[in-house]
Formats: sequence, C-alpha cells, structure tokens
Amino acid sequence: MRILLFFLLISSSLFAGDPEWIPDYFVHYETDKNPSSKGSRIKIICEFDSDYNPSRELRFGMNGTDETIKLNDKNEVTVIRKPQTTVFQFYYDSNFQEIETDSIQIKAGQITTISLHFKAKNDPRPVKKPVIYLYPESDTELSVQLKTKGNLTFSYPDYSKGWKGMAHPDGSIDINGTHYPYLFWESEQRFNTVDQELGGFVINRKNVVESLEKYLTELGFNDKEKTDFITFWGPQLQQHEEVMIQFVLNDACDEFATLEIEPKPAHLNRVYMIWSTTNDLKPIFPKQQLLKKLERDGFDVLEWGGIELKELKL
Repeated sequence: MRILLFFLLISSSLFAGDPEWIPDYFVHYETDKNPSSKGSRIKIICEFDSDYNPSRELRFGMNGTDETIKLNDKNEVTVIRKPQTTVFQFYYDSNFQEIETDSIQIKAGQITTISLHFKAKNDPRPVKKPVIYLYPESDTELSVQLKTKGNLTFSYPDYSKGWKGMAHPDGSIDINGTHYPYLFWESEQRFNTVDQELGGFVINRKNVVESLEKYLTELGFNDKEKTDFITFWGPQLQQHEEVMIQFVLNDACDEFATLEIEPKPAHLNRVYMIWSTTNDLKPIFPKQQLLKKLERDGFDVLEWGGIELKELKL
C-alpha cells in the first residue's frame, strides 16, 4: 500500500477573521498582545503534500535576502522583523517546489501568520534501459507492441508503430535484416513513490556487485542477463556510499509500460529496479523484500529496467 501524505488545508475557523487564500500559501493577521520592541512577529507554518526529510531547516528570504531558520517539531517558526512590505522566498529542499509570495505587508503591532503548502516536485524521471529478451522454443515470427506511461524518448531498433521480426531461442531477434541481441527502449515517467510494505534492500557501495548477483540469481536471471544488468546499473549504484533498491515485478510493471506480444508467450517476466540514495533520511524498509524465482519454461520473455528517484517516497 502506498503511503501518500496529502496537504490538509487549515480551516479558516481556526483563525479570527478571514485568511487571504492564495495557491501555495495564505496570510493571516492578528493583534500581538505582547509586541516586541525589536519589530513585528512573523509566524511561519509549513505543510507538505508528501513525505519529507524532517531536517527542520527552512531557507527564506525577504526582498532577496537569504538565511536559514530552524523549525520546531510542528514545522513552525516565529521570527521578528521590522514592519515593511516584502516579497518572501521559501525553500525547504530539492524535493519540493520553492514558494515565492506576492508583496506581503508586515504590520506594526500585528502577528503575520504565513501558512505554506510545499508541493512535491514531480519532475519526469527517465526509465532507463528497459531491454526485452525473447526466448521462443524455436525461431518464431512475432510482433511486440509497447505502450509507455510517459514519453518514449529512445528505442533501438526504432519502435515507430511496433517491433516485428524473427525471434530466436537465444533471446535475440532479427528485424528488417539486422540482428539485435534484445529490444531496447527508454521513456520519461512521472513517478516518485515506492511500496513500503513490499520491502526492499539497503546496499553499501562495496557490496553492490555481490548484492545484485545474489538478487538476480534468486529471480532466475541467466548469466548473460545478470551481466547486462550489473554492467549497466552497477557503476551507477557504486557512485553512492549507500543506496536503497526495490524490485517491481510482472503486472506491477504496467505502471511504467504495457507489453503485448503475439504469439503470446507462456511467461512474460518483467523486473524493474527502483533505487535511490539514502542520504540523511534513511527511510529504512520495514523488511527485506522476498524474491521468488520467475517461471521461465516454454516461450519465455524477460524485460528488465529501472528508475532512479532522488529521494524515496514511501
């Protein structure tokens, strides 16, 4: 079950007077019963529409200044500034969109409450190197129809309206007189969540190759498939001290793309790896993922690919 935390709008009934509603923030004023001699109080309240790194630090600027302030455990902070009219900039981290306000008047003797709604960035992420091996029991004329959930950015051989050719028992295919070891495609996807209950794995840099060999063997990859997978993903994972990975299997891969193959294979096996650096968040999976060997008898098809997330969203 995906855990998605959505922004809960603060009811106007919580405040005296009518707040000024604006898409990413709203502003409310109330009389300061204990005004400071140094200036006016500005209370900042942060809300997030997805899981976030509880760093408790907020960067903000007033008319172009830049400073970092510490939030409390309720994601709130109060600062004191001179009365003025100012444009605020607020930035939490790279996973959320920056908020810039219109001009806001800081009034003498008033508490200015600014409630922020940080929207998660949902930038397209590339689904990298999905490759398709076709293993008919004998040479077979077949067609493959691919429907990606995002924009198809590259294919080899050229996909156009479909792949048609002669597939061989070694997993390769001949199309228009050219021999290919597998079919290849990439696309950009708007995807930023993982299934927390499914579990996953935390891998240290020094154990990347050993760990991938173990997991792929458990899934039933052959030596060529393991070599192709590890030589592509291994160098990328080893750039980081520690990474988290999760395997998405078979029907669940329809979230990235669907495949239709004629004649229909006995088994359509699909394996996508979602991975991210752990950084300081370390959202450790509650358990290791249980991997079962794929069924690979008869006319078998194997597709593998993956997607990197800047931060895992549970």
